[in-house]
Amino acid sequence: MYDDENRAAEVDLTDVNKVEELVRETAKTICAEQPDMPEPQSMSDMDSFSVVQMLLEIENVSGRKLLEKFEDYSYGEEFRDLAEHIVAIVTWENANPDWDPTSDEPYDPEAKATASSESTSA
Repeated sequence: MYDDENRAAEVDLTDVNKVEELVRETAKTICAEQPDMPEPQSMSDMDSFSVVQMLLEIENVSGRKLLEKFEDYSYGEEFRDLAEHIVAIVTWENANPDWDPTSDEPYDPEAKATASSESTSA
């Protein structure tokens, strides 16, 4: 997560495999800091407090604001589920850099990511 000088390491937030690795490593680190918390093998092994801590740490590492964008997210069971959601957020935000949260245009990265992947697979 961090380089040798304790700076945030570069992570390609559009690469689901890299993001999954980041999520998995961050989850292990967060849970290792908790008393009586075993190493998580999936999201279902984590309590909500640990998930929030993990998202905040990923924000710190990546420099992206993510936590508030998880309001409507229903947690998947696997680290990859969370990684896919993060990639959808980042991909949508990269494609819509001028999006204004006060506009009428909805913020729905999952819908646009699904539509985009359906159009490329057709």
